[in-house]
Amino acid sequence: MDPHVVFDCQDVVPNRFALTVAAAARARALIHGAQPRLDLPDAGATSLALHEIAAGAFRQDELTPFLSGSARPARLPAPNPKSTELRGGGASTTAAAGPSASPEAVH
Repeated sequence: MDPHVVFDCQDVVPNRFALTVAAAARARALIHGAQPRLDLPDAGATSLALHEIAAGAFRQDELTPFLSGSARPARLPAPNPKSTELRGGGASTTAAAGPSASPEAVH
């Protein structure tokens, strides 16, 4: 990965954390079959996603959820209930646990 690509990406998405989320979302979309916007046959999904962002291959409204101060925040999809099952026992987990009723010491 050429570090200059990341610097070029920061011209488009100045916040590094937002850039990470945007690039991860695009790489995930590429892995799941989205059409590439650049012709880089030897690039992996992550590298291609960063190159696309750096090249300005996205409209402003596509990047708005990842920019600070945007009107609508970026949302992650809800977790798939089937993917939260434990492998061994088949019991499912919950996303958040409430406070414990009994005071137990944590060591």
